[in-house]
Amino acid sequence: MSNGETITAHELLHDLMPQLKATESMVSDTLTVRLMMTTDPAVRERIKTFKTEFELERTMIRMNLEHLLRRHAEAVEAARRSSTDDSSQTLPLDEHEATAVARVRQLYRRAQELKR
Repeated sequence: MSNGETITAHELLHDLMPQLKATESMVSDTLTVRLMMTTDPAVRERIKTFKTEFELERTMIRMNLEHLLRRHAEAVEAARRSSTDDSSQTLPLDEHEATAVARVRQLYRRAQELKR
């Protein structure tokens, strides 16, 4: 089941999940503004297509992260109660969870690059 990749419960809760939320918010806000500002039908269609594709990817990422959270519920709850990273357990990732984690990190990096 595990592919050898891991993440700590603390990193999942305090780094990855906030990165996903920030990326979702930034992309959603940006696309909404772009749709409101453009009058070009071709540009509007491209933005709508991108928005649909992003929402699909976001859904797939969320489904896999929810699976990870359920699968390691006890360790995640322990990390939630603890304020330090010291007691955080390492969680093995299955192939789909590892892909979701990698995609969140990649999307977050790309979103941060756009802000510069």
